[in-house]
Amino acid sequence: MTIKRQTERRERGATLVEFALIVPMLILLLISIFELGAAFKNYLTISYLAREGARLSAFLGTDIDADCTMVTGLATQIGGSSLAKLQRIEIFRADSAGNQVMSDTNTFTFTGTDPTNCTHWSQVVTWPSTSRQTEVSATGSPPLDVIGVRLVLTESWMTGFPPYSGNYTVDENTIVRMEPEAFA
Repeated sequence: MTIKRQTERRERGATLVEFALIVPMLILLLISIFELGAAFKNYLTISYLAREGARLSAFLGTDIDADCTMVTGLATQIGGSSLAKLQRIEIFRADSAGNQVMSDTNTFTFTGTDPTNCTHWSQVVTWPSTSRQTEVSATGSPPLDVIGVRLVLTESWMTGFPPYSGNYTVDENTIVRMEPEAFA
């Protein structure tokens, strides 16, 4: 009988040691699922908003308030807490390879209290909406402009538990060909 009790004690002790070794890994796995799931949600949201912004910008064309309408429209979809973490919205002309032309980039940064008011956005405009090529000629020259929208969001990890401490950045852009207005 004493041998049986000693064996049971050793087995309970071994189970306790195994449990102590496995629990930290399980906790890290659960935290990783939580953190990476939230980061992926932010990526999907910013990616969707970049697509919607590019689509809207292409549709608005050469309207004098096109950029302001697009930026304030996106701001209403982003929401308050994420809007504070949004670093900037860029509206840019893309070259034939789809790369951002830095000299034709408008940058908007939220600096106010009302995201639906364009005066609450700090603006650097180097590519006015009225200068965009949206008319199709019979010869096809010049070609329609390709417009892009980039959103940059900096978010903090939620738990701060290593290795998820500090911040991460979501930087997404989308390009779309401008909508043609008429034949010239």
